[in-house]
Amino acid sequence: MDRITFLDNARQGKNNWWRYLLTSITTWIGSFILLLLMLIPFIILTPPTDMDINPDKVTEGITPLLFIVTLGIYYTLSFLIFYGFSRFIHHKQIINMINTVNRFNWKRMLKGAGLWSLIMGVAILLDVLLNPSSVKLSLDLPFLTLLILSLIIFTIQASFEEIFFRGYLMQGIGLLTRKPFLPLFFTSVIFAIGHFWNGENFATSLTAVFNMFIFGIVLGIITLGENSLETAIGAHIANNILVTTMVNGVDFMGDLPSMFTMGFEPSLGVPYFILPFILLAVVFWKKSDKLSLIFKTQHRLNETPHIPSEIQCVDCKTINPGISTYCMNCGEPIAREYASIPRKLVAFLIDMMLFTILSGVLLAIMMFLTLTIPNPDILSPELASGIWIILTIIIILFYLILMEKNGKTIGKIVMRLRVVAEDTQKPISYQQSILRNLFLVADMIPFILPGLLGLIVSVKSDRKQRIGDMVAGTIVIRD
Repeated sequence: MDRITFLDNARQGKNNWWRYLLTSITTWIGSFILLLLMLIPFIILTPPTDMDINPDKVTEGITPLLFIVTLGIYYTLSFLIFYGFSRFIHHKQIINMINTVNRFNWKRMLKGAGLWSLIMGVAILLDVLLNPSSVKLSLDLPFLTLLILSLIIFTIQASFEEIFFRGYLMQGIGLLTRKPFLPLFFTSVIFAIGHFWNGENFATSLTAVFNMFIFGIVLGIITLGENSLETAIGAHIANNILVTTMVNGVDFMGDLPSMFTMGFEPSLGVPYFILPFILLAVVFWKKSDKLSLIFKTQHRLNETPHIPSEIQCVDCKTINPGISTYCMNCGEPIAREYASIPRKLVAFLIDMMLFTILSGVLLAIMMFLTLTIPNPDILSPELASGIWIILTIIIILFYLILMEKNGKTIGKIVMRLRVVAEDTQKPISYQQSILRNLFLVADMIPFILPGLLGLIVSVKSDRKQRIGDMVAGTIVIRD
């Protein structure tokens, strides 16, 4: 298979932009309003609580379970509304948002659930073994109630989220671009932002967003690589059930009667964001060819490949017809050799050395100013650190954007490389330069091993493009 047919499913039905907007708003906001209307009678009929009763005792072990029930009602309503709008507004079948064979693969879903349960189970077990004296095991009635509710409610919730984000939305965004990574990236961002309220403070909320972004990216890669959503659905269901029933670490749900009550913040033995990459490695073990499709420029079904009307000679800058093989002015070949991975890596390291030196100079200046200005109200160490970080980021971005607008950074000059437009080989625009460098953040995933994702993508790409190149439509060639 040489294409991602899962994204081609989006062409079925009606795909006007207003249909996507109406369906999304009604699904998420409409169901919330409907839930509030359903709760009004219960709020009115609920007798006032005796003020002499300790409210902590009243809500202990009950409120979190009621919250899960309410969550289940909300997602059930959302799923039903989404189904109705998909069927009658989009004229789409839900199964087409799941796979390309029009039948649900239960084995694949169970595989995803089993693999993620094993990975998460081992991580939780590590946490327990590392802190045995601080862990309390509970297998009582509240836990069994939580387990039953979780099996029902989170199956609905996780299935719906996968169908909406990595089915409906990813296919919809895929209609706008030939590059599969773009819908993958943007749906993962939206999915992650929706988990901001999972933390009990700003720091834990940002951690939740980051973890869910990585989780969403990996589930999206699995979906595109397998051309089906079942593995992602299974893994998502298992994740939500396990984090709720195994350890009491889901901040926004309160103190759940989970199996393990820990006297410390659960860490799952290893950082959470590493676990999805383990799942990715297992699912695509010896199947890396499936991953390469995600990071190539794909033409959809019934779409004629784009042929540029003109192409520029890199040597003499002459504009040639798009079908030219050799420059009509200097006679040099139009097609240039793509930059090799080692050469690009050395150029990047040279630029990083320059950034490090520059950052060190800025840091020394800020430290000097902090020492010479004794009044902390004018320049405190914290403010100086913030200014240093902001200035460093701004200078690095401006350096990359302005230098690559002309095709070369200092590292590329040393290694004789040039960044050009993918189709025409013309100098890249400011827009392309900005996109290329902003998406350097995505290339640096996972941050514990910076640049690993970008390296894998470059190796698998026919044109040796990293993610930023694919998004911006650029290539790096030998100069």
